[in-house]
Amino acid sequence: MPTTILTPAENRFLQLSQRALKLPDLTRLMPLLRDHPTIKDTSDFLPRSARQALLDQRVDWLVQGSEAWKLLADSPYVINPSNQRTDWRHCALCHKPVRYEYHVVLRQDGHKIVVGSECVKKFMSDEMQYLMTITTEDNIHAVAQYDDLTAHYPQVPEIMWDQEALPNLPKQHHQRHRWVQKGTRHTVTGYLKHRSTAVPDKQLSPYLTEYTDLQAADREATAALAERQQRRQRQAQRVAEHDEQAAWAAVDAAQTAAEKRLRASADYQAYLTAVAALIVQHLPLTEFKNQLAKLSMPRSLQKLINSYQLGVMATEFAQRGEIKAARLQIVPRYLVADLNRLSRHLAAQRQRDWNDDVFNVAVGFDLTSEQRQVALVPLQKSWEGRQVPANVYADLLTVKERLAQGQPLPKWPTALTRAFQQRLDRQPQSGWAPARKNHVTPKQLRQLVTSKASFNQVTTQFHRLYALPQADEDMTLSALAHYYLTVRDQQEKRTAATQKLVEQLLND
Repeated sequence: MPTTILTPAENRFLQLSQRALKLPDLTRLMPLLRDHPTIKDTSDFLPRSARQALLDQRVDWLVQGSEAWKLLADSPYVINPSNQRTDWRHCALCHKPVRYEYHVVLRQDGHKIVVGSECVKKFMSDEMQYLMTITTEDNIHAVAQYDDLTAHYPQVPEIMWDQEALPNLPKQHHQRHRWVQKGTRHTVTGYLKHRSTAVPDKQLSPYLTEYTDLQAADREATAALAERQQRRQRQAQRVAEHDEQAAWAAVDAAQTAAEKRLRASADYQAYLTAVAALIVQHLPLTEFKNQLAKLSMPRSLQKLINSYQLGVMATEFAQRGEIKAARLQIVPRYLVADLNRLSRHLAAQRQRDWNDDVFNVAVGFDLTSEQRQVALVPLQKSWEGRQVPANVYADLLTVKERLAQGQPLPKWPTALTRAFQQRLDRQPQSGWAPARKNHVTPKQLRQLVTSKASFNQVTTQFHRLYALPQADEDMTLSALAHYYLTVRDQQEKRTAATQKLVEQLLND
């Protein structure tokens, strides 16, 4: 069976009250309320959201509406003298003719309406019904006297009607509060039942004084409660923050351990080094991706990064000389940092190698003009070489002769001039020596030993061309010595015997 959510009288009451209430949810429903006096839960015009709003808030709206009205002080109650219903005025809410008229006014703007006795009982506040009873039974001037009284003592309505006043009053004061409420109501009722032009100051004074003390006690209790709540909130927040930090610490510990294992793995280091080697070549993007596809990405990295992201980072490095990957927040920051570090290191090494090679071709090595010209071609074609103006290469063909004649370096780019001057500053007192590289590759070592020179000759040439860190130099010379001994054993066909003797020496 359909249930009526809003009767026509309730509907009209909300429409009249909304001008004072200005409730957003009710305002949105106003067009619907104006078009449909009766609203049922089965009404087909009723949207689901409107139906739910009415079910949830209807009672609250009616209560708030009842508090927006008061009886008209100068004419709160009128009895129509006619016995003919056609002469009676109609109730503004139910639209029925009423003989007993109650004139009510909207507190906010003074809008007046006539309401019948039944609708007054249904829709008006306890305060209005209280005044209505006294007005009709005892004193027609009760409303005016009440307005005068509340103008002098605005706390009186709160004492008499506000059930939520002094919400935090301590229990030991509740009896005093009831005494104030009862005494105030008794005094006000006695005052309103009789025509009077003077408010009952003396009679109300003890109750109002006591109420002031109760308000102070309530404020103190409210402040203490707020302080306790704040302490609990702070404590709860500290506990929550501690728990959150502990949770993050556990996650970080697990992630850090996994991250450390990954970054320390040989596959990770080898792959990133290979990618960095491609990045520093400044290849066109298509060529970079083709070369990248030839690399075997470790399974541990396949969920962390892809070729598109690596292409973005390669492009960024080509443009800026570093990798930040701000657009690729999904990529782990440690991976970005590692690839940036490796790429910058390799780029710096390539630039130093190029500077060494250019210096050696132009000055350090004893080359003919034709040999020098041929050796400069691959250097000019490299990415580093393309950053240098073409006229520099013409100068490089004759710069050695210029320097021998005591002339300064030509007008070159600052970076190239500085690199050349640094290597010139390390030249011996007489003659020319090549710039020594700070690293060596297996390919370069093979070039040293293919000349069939003796170990001492290779060692001398190694020191002439390379200046490695001490540990790397010791390891490289040890490898060269081992190479020569191995070759000699192979030539003399004594490899197995030598290895056997070495094993015996190591085991003993």
